[in-house]
Amino acid sequence: MKSRFKSIAWALLLLPILVSAQTWKAGSGDKQIAVLELFTSEGCGLCPAADRWVHNLPNQGITNEQLIVLGFHIDYLNDSKGWVDRFASPVFSDRQRQQAQINLAQTVYTPEFFVSGEVIHLWKKHVKAVVQAVNKFEAEAGIELLVSQQGNELVIDSHIGVKGVENRLYSQLYLAITENDIISKVNGGDNTGATFNHQNLVRKWLGPFSLDESGETDISTLVQIEDDWNLDKTQVVALVQNLEDGFVLQALELPLKADCNQD
Repeated sequence: MKSRFKSIAWALLLLPILVSAQTWKAGSGDKQIAVLELFTSEGCGLCPAADRWVHNLPNQGITNEQLIVLGFHIDYLNDSKGWVDRFASPVFSDRQRQQAQINLAQTVYTPEFFVSGEVIHLWKKHVKAVVQAVNKFEAEAGIELLVSQQGNELVIDSHIGVKGVENRLYSQLYLAITENDIISKVNGGDNTGATFNHQNLVRKWLGPFSLDESGETDISTLVQIEDDWNLDKTQVVALVQNLEDGFVLQALELPLKADCNQD
């Protein structure tokens, strides 16, 4: 797999020098990293406390080597809370409903927590224990990412290896673009007057991408860089999920910082 990515990197270097390209790369490890999907909203009165609790997890012993956080802002509260969340998307609400359906739940709500595909109701009590349990599992998928900036686009090259017949039949790839340190002032609804500093905020959610039943798949994706993104505070996240049982087999987060895994 490493030779394949070296070939891609050399190909990028040989492209016509019309724009300056930056590249970043990373690979997943042997143990599973947990994925926390937090479904939240700027219009939700209970959400700021959940957001702060998640942001404080490193001080509680849960580091980014153990956990990847995805903050999805849902749109179904926009018409009922007196505040339109500019970061909300129906795509993110659909992801929440998908996760709820896999967990045999009839309703969705905010804030709602899923860890590696499993809904966690008493999140203050159970999230850390579930993360630590997931971290003990051997990875059931391997992920390699090579990301390059070409002008106003990100080129995301992914190589996915999946273990096990059942996983190969039912697993798919998702990609997220997340950003940290986004300041937002709320002027209406339950959180009137609050100023948020959003972390791990999902900007884009892409997928599912089908994986080859042979267990080895290469996928290339283009993502438009939006004008309001701060690339130095942006991450590309890849996760492989078995959509039959909902379990996330492995995930990988690649920061797009100027000094982070850059060629």
